[in-house]
Parts: sequence; C-alpha cells; structure tokens
Amino acid sequence: MHRIISSHLANFVKGFGLESSPQDQQFEYFCNYATLYSRCASGFDLDDVTTGNGDDGVDGIAIILDEEIIISDEDATSAFKTDRKNHDLEIVFIQAKTSDGFDLGDFLKFKESILRFLSEDPYLGKDAIQKNARTVFDVCIRNVPKIRNGKPRLTARFVTTGNYLAPKEFKTAITNFQNQLNDIGYFSETDIKCLGRNELTQLWVATYSGITAQLPLFGSAPLPTISGIEEAYLVVARAVDVVSNLLIAEDGSLRAQVFEENVRAYLGGDNIVNQSIADTLSSSTSSTRFPVLNNGITIVSPDVRLQGNVLHLENFQIVNGCQTSNILYENRGKYDESVMVTLKVIETSNEDVFSELVRATNSQSKVDETQFLTLRPIIKRTEQLFNSFEGQDGRLYFERREKQYSGKEVPAIRTFNINTVTKCVASMFCHRPDLAYRYPKKMYETLSDVIFDEENKEIVFYASCLVLYRLHLYVASSNVPQNMRRFKWHILALVGTIIAGKEQPSLKSKKMDGYCQKIIDRLTKPSEQALTPFKQAVHILETLGEISDDRLKRQTVLDEMLAAIPDTTKKVTPKRVTRSKKPNSSKNSS
Repeated sequence: MHRIISSHLANFVKGFGLESSPQDQQFEYFCNYATLYSRCASGFDLDDVTTGNGDDGVDGIAIILDEEIIISDEDATSAFKTDRKNHDLEIVFIQAKTSDGFDLGDFLKFKESILRFLSEDPYLGKDAIQKNARTVFDVCIRNVPKIRNGKPRLTARFVTTGNYLAPKEFKTAITNFQNQLNDIGYFSETDIKCLGRNELTQLWVATYSGITAQLPLFGSAPLPTISGIEEAYLVVARAVDVVSNLLIAEDGSLRAQVFEENVRAYLGGDNIVNQSIADTLSSSTSSTRFPVLNNGITIVSPDVRLQGNVLHLENFQIVNGCQTSNILYENRGKYDESVMVTLKVIETSNEDVFSELVRATNSQSKVDETQFLTLRPIIKRTEQLFNSFEGQDGRLYFERREKQYSGKEVPAIRTFNINTVTKCVASMFCHRPDLAYRYPKKMYETLSDVIFDEENKEIVFYASCLVLYRLHLYVASSNVPQNMRRFKWHILALVGTIIAGKEQPSLKSKKMDGYCQKIIDRLTKPSEQALTPFKQAVHILETLGEISDDRLKRQTVLDEMLAAIPDTTKKVTPKRVTRSKKPNSSKNSS
C-alpha cells in the first residue's frame, strides 16, 4: 500500500477503534467513510453500509434519501408515506482495493455485481448488507412518483491506492457500463468514476479538516454590534462563485454537510417556489434582478474574515437558503456571471446563539419539531455533563451540533452525535435495540418524547454512550470478538442490566442517578473489572446460537437475552437446619 494512504488509513483506524479488523476490511471502511461523508447531512454507522465476506464485488452500498442513509425497508416505507412528492434519492456503490494499481477484471466484477443488484429478480446476493439494501431499493422503485425527476441517481466509485491515469480500456469499460445502466432505465443520472490515492486523500482530508472557503465579493457592508455575535455582514457575490466556492465538494457533488443545520430539506425543482427561482435565473431580463427578487442565503460560521473583497469562511453552515442554493447548483451553466446573490454572513462561536439562529431562520413555515431536538434544554444540559469529564479517561464528546468537533483532533471513537446518543438510550434504557439496529425513523417516531423529556436525567445519555465507547475499545483490542459488533445495540442493554440490575428506575427518577453511577463506576475501574460484564454479555449471545438478521430485528430476542442474566436481586432464604436428636445417655441398659 502506498505510504501516504497507509498513514491516513492508520489515523482513521485509530480514530474509529478498528485496530482488530483485517487491513482489507479497514480499507473498505476507510473508502466508504471518505466517499459517503460529504453526501450525508448527518453521521452514519459504517457497519450499515460495509459488506461482509459474502459480497460479490461491492464493498460498500448506501441508499441515501434526502441526505440520510436508509437502512430498512420499513423506514423507507415510512418516509414515502408523507405528503412530500419530490424526495431526493441516490444509491451509491463502492469497491475498495488495497492494490497499487487498477485491475480491469476487478472493475468488471464490480460492474457485474451492480447490474445483478439492479436486475436480478429474485435477487440472489448472499451478503446481508446487499440483500437489505435491495429490499430498501425495491421500496424506493415502487415509490418513484414521489422521487425528484421521477428516477433516482446512481453513483459508483472504484477505489484503489494507485494513480488513476484513465487508460483506454477503463474509459471503454466505463462507457459500456454507462450504456448498460441507461438501457435499464432506472436512473436520471449516473456517475461512475475510478478514484486513485490522490482523489481518496482529498476526500479523507475533507472529513476532518472541516470546510474552508474563500468567496470573492461584489460588495459588502458590516452590520452594527450585536450581542453574542462577533461579526456580521450583508454581502453580494456572483452566483457562479457561490456555487463553485461554497456549494461543490471535492468530487463535484453538492456539499450536503453545509445544510446540516437547515432543517427544511430541499423541496425539489418541481416545487412551485423553486420553479419560480429557476425561471428567474433562466430569463435574460429577470436574472439580473435576482438579488432583489430572492431572499438570499444566511450563513453562520465560527470564523469569518473579510480581507479586501474576499470573504474567508471556516466550517460554515447554510442555515437558511437551502432552496436557493440547490436551485443555483442544479441550474449551473444556465446563467452567466452577471447574476448576483445576497448573503447574510454571521460569525458566532456561541452554541446558544447558533441554536437561536437556526430556529429563527427555519420557523417561517411548519417544520417537524423532532428536527429541533438539538435545540432542547435537555440536550444543552447533556453537553455540559459530557464536558464535565474533561481530563478523565471517560471523557466523551457530545456533538450537540453535527460535526461540531471536526478538525479539532478529537478521536471519532469518543464523539457521539445526536443520532448515536438517541440509539444508545433507546437500546440501553428503553430496551429497544431492534429500533436502533434497523428502524431509526421509527425509533424517533416512537421514542422521541420519552428520550428527550425535559425531566429526564441527563446522566442516562452519558452512561449509555460510555458503554458503547468501552465496547468499541474492547473490540479494537480483540478482548471482545469482532463479530459482536453486529450485536452492539443489544450488548448495551445487556451490559447495563448486568452491572446495575434488572430493576431499572424511570428516566426521570432520582434513583436513575444511582443506577447510572453504578455503570459509570464499573466502567472506570481497572480493565478486567470493566471487561467482565462485556464477557458475560458475549457468553449470553453465544449460548443463544445463530441469530439471524431477521430475528435480530424483532423485539422478542432481547427478552431472551435478558432472561439469561442471573437475577442477583433475589434474596436467598437459608435452609432451615433440623438437628437430629441425641440418644438419651442417662438411661443405661442393665
């Protein structure tokens, strides 16, 4: 493996706690993460998109609906039940090879695997991730009337550690593949590329270095001093510069991560308002009026610098203007440099001010309140609790805002975003690891009010995340078998019960503080004492025999696991000892 890639891979493996995995699997995780990072607005679980030993030429597969990876057909069905009729759907296939070169045979195997995935009926793939993705894909195809442009998009990435020079035979193979996909007729767009070490390095560096952008300005004006805000400007910039400098990622796709805090997703080009924006751009007369006809874009960044006529931004978020941004991106090439855009640029490092800006700029029309979870007071208290462990071995980082610690050299294994935190609490304290495992949308629908009740003890969030953190460490060090990663959400419920007991208090109860403290104390003791409950959990799982993927998605399997834990709370009544009578020694026979 090339030394540059090897060094980046080692950094990735250490950060994600994957030391015990074979190198080829580590590289698959690495490529999948680097490729999918910019396409998803929120974090994702690598185990949900990385195929296993039974794959037939695809190492990663993700079905991304409205910038979120969908991992179950039930969640896909739930998403399409809404009134929205312009969902954005992309299916991504990835093949990762550690070889220092590009083998045409491997690419053709990759191509055939994708074609089988799309065309076989019934699908005969043996890998669990591929089979599961196919069921999700089937649901999506049945709902194409609700997909933007009437068809999904397909992206395929063939990645190696070599230097891709676009040899003739590869260009021909890609063209043939493109034609075959066109013949199938499932996709509005297809994007097939081979990535070498240079492209892979760029994608990986972008995942941890944050987003840096420089935007040339046509004009600017500073706003007066505002409490909690370091700097604020009203600026005008060319639309082509906004698209090329702020919106396009390293691989040419739209930067989904800059819209993480814009809770209203893109509504599609066929939306009446967005169609009006597109019409304005395409008209030679009205396009010059764009900055006065359009409300513009609001950007928030922790670091804003204006040097001359160039605006410098770090880790910025577009908190308002998602529709405008997407229309500008989709219609690039259809307007010239005379089209201008107005932007409101705000610098603040205060998370509370940031939250106020997100809510204020997204409250003009109805937005599902669950999309504002990170703004709730209990989330702020939870972040403060996580931060109170500064300097301790149990120091974990709660990302109240997605990718909050990006570029700050905080190990990924110690960071927990809102989705992971919710899964931890749902698994360990609500005893619904089945929802965390395969039904995250249903998890939010069913448990949001329970998990994020303002009266809950925030210690439940930290304790459950600490268990997952320890589990990841033990898998990385081979103290827990790697195949147990599949059961991680169920292991959370088992370990919590093994340590603290089966009598779990209410999430609001004062007793919950003591219950969670037992878990925290146990997992911060010498390693063997902390490891023991995980070994007990592994033993329980192994005694249950083969657990199918379908069975793991059912709630009843956890009942079987918990029933195997000895109940140490039962009092043992000592047996009554009956003494035998001694013979009467006062009477002697004569």
